[in-house]
Amino acid sequence: MFRYPVLLLLTLTVSLYGQSLTIQRLGYAVRETSGDYPSLEVYQHAHKEDRVLFRLPLVSGLSTPGQEEELSNVRVRKLAEAGAERLAGPAVQRWQATADSSLWSRRRFLWTFFEDHIEFQQFATGAKAIERCYFFSNGTSAPWANGTSPGIAANSTIFAARYFSPQPNHADQYYFNLAVPQSVGVMEENPPPGDQFHPELMTGLFAPPPLFLAFEKGGAWASLGLGDKPGNYQFNALEYAGSRYAGVSFWVNYAGYRTAAKGFASPVIAIHFGDSEYDTLAKYVTWADFNEFGTQHRAVNAAWHHLPIFCGWAEQTREAAEKHIEAHDLATQADYERWIAVIESRGLPVGTIVIDDKWQKSYGTFDVDEKKWPDLKGFIARQHEKGRHVLLWVPAFHREGLPDALTVKLAGKPIAGDVSNPAYEKFLRAKIKHLVADFGVDGFKEDWIGGVSRSEQLQMHAPLFGIEFVRRFQYILYDETHKWKTDAMVETQTPNPLFRESSDVLRLNDIWYGSRNVPEMMMRRACIAKIAGWPLVDTDNASSTNFEEWWSYMQAQPSIGIPALYFVYETESTKEKVPDEKWKQLAEIWNSYVRGLTSEGKH
Repeated sequence: MFRYPVLLLLTLTVSLYGQSLTIQRLGYAVRETSGDYPSLEVYQHAHKEDRVLFRLPLVSGLSTPGQEEELSNVRVRKLAEAGAERLAGPAVQRWQATADSSLWSRRRFLWTFFEDHIEFQQFATGAKAIERCYFFSNGTSAPWANGTSPGIAANSTIFAARYFSPQPNHADQYYFNLAVPQSVGVMEENPPPGDQFHPELMTGLFAPPPLFLAFEKGGAWASLGLGDKPGNYQFNALEYAGSRYAGVSFWVNYAGYRTAAKGFASPVIAIHFGDSEYDTLAKYVTWADFNEFGTQHRAVNAAWHHLPIFCGWAEQTREAAEKHIEAHDLATQADYERWIAVIESRGLPVGTIVIDDKWQKSYGTFDVDEKKWPDLKGFIARQHEKGRHVLLWVPAFHREGLPDALTVKLAGKPIAGDVSNPAYEKFLRAKIKHLVADFGVDGFKEDWIGGVSRSEQLQMHAPLFGIEFVRRFQYILYDETHKWKTDAMVETQTPNPLFRESSDVLRLNDIWYGSRNVPEMMMRRACIAKIAGWPLVDTDNASSTNFEEWWSYMQAQPSIGIPALYFVYETESTKEKVPDEKWKQLAEIWNSYVRGLTSEGKH
């Protein structure tokens, strides 16, 4: 196991049954504090001055639907190393806490202190269904009140100055005041306002990103990141309640789709230390991989995956605004053939065409709309003759057009395709096979990723929920596509180590019309994706902001990932036409990029 160099010199002090132990280690320090909820204070050592980062309770809550847990009689003891549970290398110390519970017959909490990080995991036994599993808290905090928790002693206290989230948003905001709530996953538990005046609070563009947050104080960073075995991510997100009067709260919500009847082991949460947010993110990903909390890529990257991309979405939206129609009305064979002719006339070496929203009759059925695409098979064959490949845009598990029997329902209303239903999987696989094997489609660009509602009232074939629900759809899409074309490309927006098995290329996602400093913004997204395990990213390009930003980004794209173009006439929002000399320069940039691929053996 590769260990990152330790940067901070600190001490460990814990008291057991009235005794006090001090262990000096590199990387961090913790000190136990007493009370009804005994806690650990996590310290850093900077500028010869001890600074506390977190105060974390030794025990954490586990609720059932509609009922919070009450914990009492907390007991802590040191564990012998013999017979120890899962370890990520030699541990410095291991401590176990137990407590009496109002909901569960047995409760246990395990702390493991390694040379370079700390791990926490909780365990429970009981017949009830599980709702929120808390980390370093017992209940959710609320403004100027305890919320659902017993108070500040039962929750975490954050002494850091700010925190970083790896979840991109339309405002290009990654650093937050401690009071700002955060949801890192596929769907927020409490959706914030999602309008143009709150772009930093819109649904995240990566779904899911790494389940990770990093906190900074005095130039030093400490991160909290979740990991579990594939199959156990039955929650939508890692939730952070933000700094409140009664402390902060971290949790995941199983919405009743897991029980503790045969024993429950929570995800492991790890605290890593480093000198930057990206340093701690890299350590977190290395830790997750070591513990097999993610998956690995299944297919070898094909040479054509690296070629420049044209997607017609921005051209669809631009022209639709002028014609006062819907953008998806322009996802037609005639329109795409017209735009491709313009690209060819400019000498742009496009290698991949993405047909965007909406080539389908219905979003959920994957049936070709023959009124829009009277000869999709012929169109694809002609692109193949010119050395190009064709991807189709698809939304994840959309309900439109599906028989009710193949959908998840809430209050009797279909809300999604039921990926837990073998009949839906059989239906979907047959549609994918038809498109790939019969029409010649070369892959898919996945979009509209979201979870399913956190309701225990969902009606589905099997209790598949949260991130695992999304993962199952993506796996089916990827697996069936590659079954018929081994060199296919499936583009996703899921830079979480769990999703490597079902993704060839990571798309950096949309650009908001108000964005500025676009190259820097997209480099940051690419950095997160590459740390998470995606060496190849589609630079994406929807929607353009203004000509100056667009041109700056077009020049930077080859140094970031696969170059991408989304319009052929003028910018989408400011309606600025691109001068002919810029198209000539872009052709030179792209041809130089392609020649570089050839020299590197990637094409």
